[in-house]
Amino acid sequence: METSPLPPYPMPQTQLALSIPAAVAATGLSRSEVYRRLARGELRAVKLGKRTLILAESLRAFLHALPAAEFRGKG
Repeated sequence: METSPLPPYPMPQTQLALSIPAAVAATGLSRSEVYRRLARGELRAVKLGKRTLILAESLRAFLHALPAAEFRGKG
């Protein structure tokens, strides 16, 4: 089954990394889910002082790797 490209997320193409709150806003994932995915190594983050920044390319790759949603029609 071929998947269609995902629609663009509200991440500027030039933004290289997002804070946790920005990643939550951009993806619709909960804060807890973002941290779970980071702990599993499914998302890559870096530290800058106290800030945790999720690499935008890691976030895009994670979302594009998710399976396509399937919906059943009536009938």
